[in-house]
Amino acid sequence: MNMVLIENAAGSSQVITIIEEFAGHSVSRDLNPGDHAEIPVTQFKSITVRETYPDDWLTRGLHRNRAAA
Repeated sequence: MNMVLIENAAGSSQVITIIEEFAGHSVSRDLNPGDHAEIPVTQFKSITVRETYPDDWLTRGLHRNRAAA
């Protein structure tokens, strides 16, 4: 198995969203500036990394909070 290290630089003003897809499931997580993630990869998993602008993640957070309530 291989590992991929993804790091969001400490001085960045962007939030990075990592989306892992495997076995018909999708899992996403955000990396704030200064955060990093080590992700195990196999031939059956795909990884997408994209920049998320602050207003995007704020909107998503508000939607998550409303859904949880």
